[in-house]
Order: sequence, then C-alpha cells, then structure tokens
Amino acid sequence: MMPRLVILLVSLIAAGAAFGQGVVTLKPAARLDVDASITLGDIAKLTGDAESLAGVVLHQNPAMTSGPDRRLTIELEEIRELIAAQSGVGAGQLSIRGDSCRVILRAKLAKQTVEIESSPAPKQTKQIGLTVKDHVEAKLIQTLGVKAEHLQFAYDDVDLPLLSTATRGWVVDVQPTGSSAKVPLRITMYDKHGGIRDESIRVGVRILREIVRTTRAVRRGATLTHDDFETDTAWLAPDVQFVEPIAATGIRLKRSIGAGEMVTSGHAELAEVVKKGDIVAIHLVSGTIVIKAPARALEAGRVGDQIEFAPMQGEGRFKAEVKAPGRAVVLTGATPLEDLVG
Repeated sequence: MMPRLVILLVSLIAAGAAFGQGVVTLKPAARLDVDASITLGDIAKLTGDAESLAGVVLHQNPAMTSGPDRRLTIELEEIRELIAAQSGVGAGQLSIRGDSCRVILRAKLAKQTVEIESSPAPKQTKQIGLTVKDHVEAKLIQTLGVKAEHLQFAYDDVDLPLLSTATRGWVVDVQPTGSSAKVPLRITMYDKHGGIRDESIRVGVRILREIVRTTRAVRRGATLTHDDFETDTAWLAPDVQFVEPIAATGIRLKRSIGAGEMVTSGHAELAEVVKKGDIVAIHLVSGTIVIKAPARALEAGRVGDQIEFAPMQGEGRFKAEVKAPGRAVVLTGATPLEDLVG
C-alpha cells in the first residue's frame, strides 16, 4: 500500500513541476488597439508550458473598462484569477514575474480609399473666406505652425452663429490673445463703410504631436537612455510642454515616472543643449515655407528657451526657440488665407 502511495505522490509532484517550468513575465507597459480584446500574450512574455496560455482573455472590451485617457492597469491577482478560470491552471503551477502591466489603448486610423475615375470631374475650388470660421482656422494654422491635418478644433455652441457668419465684403482680423487648451481669440471685422465689429471666442485646440513614453518605470535622478522610452503620437493642447523624441536621450529626471507615461518638461532637469558660441541650424518657418540657415548662439540655452542668435553672414540679432542640440526654430511671417484653407 505504502509504495503505491509514494508512486502516486511522486507522479503528482513531477506533473506539477513539469508545468511549473512555464514562466509568465509581465511587460511594464503595452500599446494595443482599442477595438481588440486583450489576451495574456499581448501583455506578457510566455516561455515553456506557459506559451499555451497566450489566448487567455483578460479584457474582452477594453474600451469600456479603460478611463477617458484610454489607459488601464492589469494587476497580478486579476491575471492569476483569469488564468485559473479559463485554463484550470492553479496559481502554484506557474511562475509569474512582475506586479502589473499598464495598457495604453490606441485607436486605429481609418484607411482612406482612393477611387480612380477614367474621366474625373473638374475639382471644385472652395470659396475662400466664406465664413468667420475659415478665418479663425487659417489664423490658428498659421500661428501654431502645424499642418491642417494635425489639428483638431472644437467650438462652443454659443459661438456657432458667429462662426457661420459670411465675410464677403468684410476685412477680418483674427488675433490669439493667449495659449491654453481653449485658445482665446479676438476677432475684428471691418466693412467697406468703415464700420467695425468686435467679437471674442474661445476655440478648443488639439495638436497631433510626436511624443516620448517610458517603456518601464524610471526613478528620480536617472538619465534617460534609448532603452527607457519609445516614440508615440498623442493629441495635445497647445500649452502641454511635451518632450520631443530628438531631445529625450540624456534627460535627467527630477521626479520618478511610471511605465507608459508621457515624458514632459515637468519630469526633466533640462541641461543646456546649446552653448554660447555654438553654430546652430536655424529653421525659419513662414506658413508653409521652411528656410534653414546656420547662426551663432549669443547665449546658452535649454530645450524650450528663447535665446539670441547672430547670422553667420550680415549683421543683426534675432531670437529663436531651442528645440534640440544644434537646432532652433523661428515662427514668423504670414501665409495667404487661400493657401491655408483652400
């Protein structure tokens, strides 16, 4: 009787040990499509016998369970329970490494269908400056120095009658008076008889930016390396101080940051990336035209600083915003309305 019991115990231990060779290593962060279910294989590296668990569903409809920022955190205990429920594998039969995974949900861009006609109809030209809204959007495109397809605008219902006002016969001047998630604008309209109409509105603005997200948690005082972050895109308000990918490497953190978070200037102790006397490539942006020329820095600057430069040829001084080591940008000039909204 005793030998048979010993053999049974040895068999059970061996079976548990065989499956115990499976290892689940949770990723600190994962970027997944918002319209697809989340499986264990999406958020973890599976080795050994654990590879058979790749299809275990953790969230059937993540869009419904995530917050407004399309982020959610999947904890270790939740993962253990779902593995046990869907596969019958107990907690003691697997080695699970990591405490949680932060999931970043991304919407898929709709594919554009291009139709080719044998005899295409003549393209209709949009009537320029038809409404106040045309002038508002043209001014914001020019001021922000961003392509129209990289901008989103939102208007208050109370402003819609003004925005739909026809501007034929009027000279329209639109001027931003601040920078925030809702940009304040002053609108002055002049008719041919010298009449003046003054209005003010706020427009919600979002800009598609190329940003940096951490791939793992990074502690305060650490210096970011290429292994600590990845590039991503996000719709941001104009006043959000994000860090561009080109400037991310070498940033020293003044506070800790979690996995999957966007790196902003608030996290960074920005070092001087331009020294006095450096030769810097100046990008002069005027509407849709970009001119590049070298200039000498007359003072040191960090990313985001406005510092003085002198041209390599000729005299004078001008200010430009430091964007990265060896690069600064000047936004200036005007662009005809028909080039911006046509």
